[in-house]
Amino acid sequence: MDTEIQFDRVERPISATACTSCRGALLGSYFQANGQILCERCAEGIRKFFHSGEGAFGRVIKAIAFGIGGGLAGGAIYTTVLALVHINAALITILIGFWVGKMVRKGSGNRGGIGYQLLAVIITYGMIGLSIILSEMLTSSAANGGLLNEIFLLLFGAIAGPVIAATHSPLGGLITFFGLMQAWKINKSVVVNITGPHALAPVTPSRDPVDPMIAQNPPAPVTPSLPPQSA
Repeated sequence: MDTEIQFDRVERPISATACTSCRGALLGSYFQANGQILCERCAEGIRKFFHSGEGAFGRVIKAIAFGIGGGLAGGAIYTTVLALVHINAALITILIGFWVGKMVRKGSGNRGGIGYQLLAVIITYGMIGLSIILSEMLTSSAANGGLLNEIFLLLFGAIAGPVIAATHSPLGGLITFFGLMQAWKINKSVVVNITGPHALAPVTPSRDPVDPMIAQNPPAPVTPSLPPQSA
């Protein structure tokens, strides 16, 4: 079953001739899910895919790992800009939210939902805070004081960094909020309504097409000729 078909938007139903997922021919009946035409086997597989709790723990771990990976990639760019260019390029936080949101959704198997939305927002927020405090540690003596002091600064920055930055730059704080909302929206839940089985309509054989020129100008009737009469 191809689980990459789109269920997050309702589409106009297509002609029920083949399954949208497996492309197999439909026999007798079909199921419908958000405008997609499915065979019985694929409909049951999709129902289990979205509604079964099997493997939920593994999906959460995968979503966390993927989300942190996306956040580290975006955070590295943000830290570099803050430390080297010395400007608060808050627009990069939207990129961080986008990457984290996409990776969390991929780790969740494209399910989405409130839990994954909160996870994506928390990871995005933490990565933005880490980027801010790391840039300060790289450009000042704030990290001097030993390993425990550095760990404390990193934890404090991950929790309070975005809030402190927003107090210094309200516009930057607003842009950071948009980055968090980006991660939230990408992981919205997908509602899949499966209906069926629906009976396939019988196929009516089509008649031979009529030439439109002939229909508009029908040929004149043929009058049989009679033999000449003898005198």
